[in-house]
Amino acid sequence: MEKKILLYTTHCPKCRILEKKLTDKGIEFEKIDDTAKMAELGIEEVPALELPSGIVLSYYQAVRYVNGR
Repeated sequence: MEKKILLYTTHCPKCRILEKKLTDKGIEFEKIDDTAKMAELGIEEVPALELPSGIVLSYYQAVRYVNGR
């Protein structure tokens, strides 16, 4: 089974912007809004985007990634 891109979100304004960018580009992703899970993974800022490779991108890194697709 192929790993999906994961969007860690609290539905804040930046989270919504990144979600819209992903949707507009047709990039499939799964939203994760479980803050306990984020803390467990060491994610301190949202939105964060986890790529199938396991790399976690910050908001600005994620925007550059999406814009480059």
